[in-house]
Amino acid sequence: MSSERIFNIFVYFDAGVAREYGIRHHRISGTDDEKTEYLRLRVDADHALARRFTLPRAFTPEQWRAAQRHGDVLGFFEEGLAHFHAGRSPVFGQTPIVDGQPAIDVIIGAEPFRGDQVSALPGQGAVPDYLVDYASGSEIRFTELINDDYFKAIRALFNAKLYVSSAKLLMSCIDTLAFTEYGDVPGNFSRWIETYVDLTPNGITGEELWEFRNSILNMTNLASRKVIAGKVSPILPYVGTLATLPALATGAKPFNLFGLITSVADGIGRWGDSYNQDRDKFLTFIERYDLTVSDSRMASYPYPRESPPDAAPRP
Repeated sequence: MSSERIFNIFVYFDAGVAREYGIRHHRISGTDDEKTEYLRLRVDADHALARRFTLPRAFTPEQWRAAQRHGDVLGFFEEGLAHFHAGRSPVFGQTPIVDGQPAIDVIIGAEPFRGDQVSALPGQGAVPDYLVDYASGSEIRFTELINDDYFKAIRALFNAKLYVSSAKLLMSCIDTLAFTEYGDVPGNFSRWIETYVDLTPNGITGEELWEFRNSILNMTNLASRKVIAGKVSPILPYVGTLATLPALATGAKPFNLFGLITSVADGIGRWGDSYNQDRDKFLTFIERYDLTVSDSRMASYPYPRESPPDAAPRP
């Protein structure tokens, strides 16, 4: 069995940011599994001796995990691998070094890291991964993903005439998309609406919708603090065939709930297109969307217990 050069690759995180990677190579013979195990055993000795190179961009640990989730990360090590004349498909190990210490939480191969691999860990259950079910090559089918994660429930509640609950879930969905787009920062809800949703057919403004969101989610009423203070006009949902209705004598502005759901759905299409055109933004999406939960991504945990009740108890 001929020998070949194999590579230990290290990503160095200092004070929460990685700007460099290192490579240490060895020449040994054996099976791929034996070579991989050899690299694993050499991690402690190799990371301080590796030749260092500059990453094409800086990464936080969360951003690096997103890069691993997205696809093959060897492209980030192109300069270093070319320096050592590595072949097209080298045997390698890749380890994060956090403040000088190796940090290994799970061992994966060269393929993209998928969340459903968690099912291989004892006792962790099987976790569906949206990157498996909704990705085609380097793109995600965003409208299908958001439909299954949120709009199925929004439509189910609307069709069941549970309109307040449907409106609540719609506001929560926008919160999730705004967080995914801009992070946990003030004004992300309004910014997402202004960027991707045309509210003109609904006869309301982004500021009015934000105040509606605050009152309907937090208190299940229609009067936020700014509405009570007279700083923003109150809006209230209605269901019917008319696209718009005139303002009430109280100054409240009705809006068609189905029309708003349609406008937000159209905005999701525009939002999804923006991600599929920008690789860096795509990585940000993975980093943040990995933090969200939905009914379609529940783990099947193999734990012996009684079946859940058919209905929750009454209050």
